[in-house]
Amino acid sequence: MAEKKYMSGCQLRQYLHISTRKMKYLMDHNYIPHKNTGHTTHKYRVLIEDAEMFKIRMDTEVGFLSELNGLFSNRTEWHPRPMFEATEENCEAFRLWLEMLWAELPEALPTQTAAELVGHNPQRIHELIREETLHGIKIGCTQYCVKEEFICYMASPQKLSNPRTDRYKELIREFKYIQRRERENEQRRCKRRMKRGENID
Repeated sequence: MAEKKYMSGCQLRQYLHISTRKMKYLMDHNYIPHKNTGHTTHKYRVLIEDAEMFKIRMDTEVGFLSELNGLFSNRTEWHPRPMFEATEENCEAFRLWLEMLWAELPEALPTQTAAELVGHNPQRIHELIREETLHGIKIGCTQYCVKEEFICYMASPQKLSNPRTDRYKELIREFKYIQRRERENEQRRCKRRMKRGENID
């Protein structure tokens, strides 16, 4: 019989990019199936396939482990600001920016393309279609989703308030940089008008 492939708690921590405290909490509260050897060192053993499935959920599921946010911070008095203030105005501005950014893409996006745009696993896009969050159609072997709906979903408050993938975070950072540059340019224009003695509306 082939030996099952396991990773230790230390290897799991490195694989998930989490702290030792968080890894121990996940083990002790049975977030991940594992074996407790009872040893002082190498106490936990986790099947590699279970670790991989857990990482997929961390990377793709909205709000996954959100109940643990801030639980493992050493500075309990400090509350980090969210990456993006998901106000109605900001969400709408981000939606319009995505429309401009992806204007050349077809109105029916292949799910593989949609996933690559935001760093998701294609299976996550298929799940959104099955959940009827997005409308999809299959032509031959290719599944498509509606670009307009996909953009609205990616600009929704629940997505923007808890970005998960690196690619999605890059999009947010790029948008915020453009916003900041536009504000700086507008401030410079205002200063020039003031020097010329023009009225600022």
